[in-house]
Amino acid sequence: MEEGFVDCHCHISAREFEEVGTKLTKQCVAIVNRAFWVHLVAPCFGIHPLQVGGGSEQHSVKPQDLDAALPHFYKHRERLVGIGEIGLDFTPWCAPTQQDKDDQMAVFIKQLSVAKELELPVNVHSRSAAKVTIETMREQGISRALLHNFAGKPSVALEGVKAGYLISFPPAVCRNQQRDKLIKQIPLEHICLETDSPALGLEKHVRNEPCNIVLSCRYIADVKGVSPETVRLVTAQNAYRLFPKANRR
Repeated sequence: MEEGFVDCHCHISAREFEEVGTKLTKQCVAIVNRAFWVHLVAPCFGIHPLQVGGGSEQHSVKPQDLDAALPHFYKHRERLVGIGEIGLDFTPWCAPTQQDKDDQMAVFIKQLSVAKELELPVNVHSRSAAKVTIETMREQGISRALLHNFAGKPSVALEGVKAGYLISFPPAVCRNQQRDKLIKQIPLEHICLETDSPALGLEKHVRNEPCNIVLSCRYIADVKGVSPETVRLVTAQNAYRLFPKANRR
């Protein structure tokens, strides 16, 4: 059977999608349990390095943010295809103190250990922390990882490639040519497609959707000088190699 597109990283439980179709709930597992979605959606679960409190402002994750979530990893272990979105975000306005960075690292390492225990790959956020993120995963013995929306240096990306990690790009890469050099240097066998819906679309303030995966595909194909069909096929194979439990056909 010919492979279709695989969106390796999207947030369909986000409130921006609440009015869609069957009024999606905010619980990704509940979405997957709906008969209509069971062959289309595969859930990951993880604690992001940035959290939103009572207001709309983000704050760096604290160990206690993870404590309440830990039982859910084990409760849904049979349905989960990966642990994520987890990772590190060391941008100054997100992690202004060393304590913030230390707390993020503690939460990240704990979730990496859960992923190893459950024998699941990780879906990783790394902003202003690409090198330390990859080094930490290697030190923790992680062999299967997706570096989502990677924007680090090509030399750092290639360290991830050496470790066997995959790297995904959303439609936002089409806005400019900043990541062309990065895309050119990463072997296609280490690239996946993502939308990061509802964010990172072609237009900044317009809701991104999984159907826009075709934009990432076409752009990567153009940069690499191959056909979009080749990119679609190889990236889908890469995705199912990384997330074998997602291949329910």
